[in-house]
Amino acid sequence: LAGAERLHPEWGTGPRVYYKHLPKKFVAGTVYDPVEKEVIIGAMCTLTGQAGQFTATTDSFGDFWLRDLPEDDFTLTIAAGGKVKKIEVSTKVKDIGLGDIPLV
Repeated sequence: LAGAERLHPEWGTGPRVYYKHLPKKFVAGTVYDPVEKEVIIGAMCTLTGQAGQFTATTDSFGDFWLRDLPEDDFTLTIAAGGKVKKIEVSTKVKDIGLGDIPLV
């Protein structure tokens, strides 16, 4: 079956059902300025790892969402207004919801 995947290959069981378009991992968060006490709109969020580079920009609520990620260890770089923050994250086990991220 072209494009089909096993649901939990790590369980070592033989598949009887194959799935298409299973959701992949994600990294998400909200970027804000703790001095101004405001969310940051338009911050560039770049996830870099062995599997490649993925980018998103924060929306009008300061939220970003990097979807359909492979399982890997990444460095998340958030940049806006001359400020840069780096965070190490891994999608090898679970999705990552970082919550509120102060950019100082």
